[in-house]
Amino acid sequence: MNNKKISLSIFLFLLLVPISSATAFTYIDNIKDGNYIFFLIDIETGNHLELNLTHEGTGNFTLFLFNSRPTDSNVNEDKSLKSRIFNTPPTVAYNLDDNPYINYTATIAKIYYIEIILVSGGPDTFTLTSTRYHANNTLNDKDLTRYYLPIIPGFRLEYLLISLTSMVGVIFILSKKKMSK
Repeated sequence: MNNKKISLSIFLFLLLVPISSATAFTYIDNIKDGNYIFFLIDIETGNHLELNLTHEGTGNFTLFLFNSRPTDSNVNEDKSLKSRIFNTPPTVAYNLDDNPYINYTATIAKIYYIEIILVSGGPDTFTLTSTRYHANNTLNDKDLTRYYLPIIPGFRLEYLLISLTSMVGVIFILSKKKMSK
């Protein structure tokens, strides 16, 4: 009889106390030296974000968190990091360790941007794990969203100037011929 009471008590206790399971967003990819990947995430004030990046090979990864939309990859043509990435105001947090890790609590509600860069030692396969908690420490399991830099090809200025000059010249010659008739 005593065993039944203990079993019933344990069963009722388990019903009253929620069993929490930790879930996180995980993203796996393989990239080459100098390549980068962006993600975006909406974080409310007081929410807590943990980012953890592990890799399989000898890649040298970096992990950055920005509080405004990036317009540049921050990677030089020689596959090194641009120095301005460390001191620009949008950079909220970064980590250059072997397995980069960022632990950040949002001070303002907005969309944050995450950049992963493979500086050297690639190609390599990485795993990004993201966990986000509300201010009251309850788990929020929304996924990260991939973000792609808008690539808009620029005009070569010399071709534009030559074209404009040629068009104005042709229009001037044609209008002069019409006036002389």
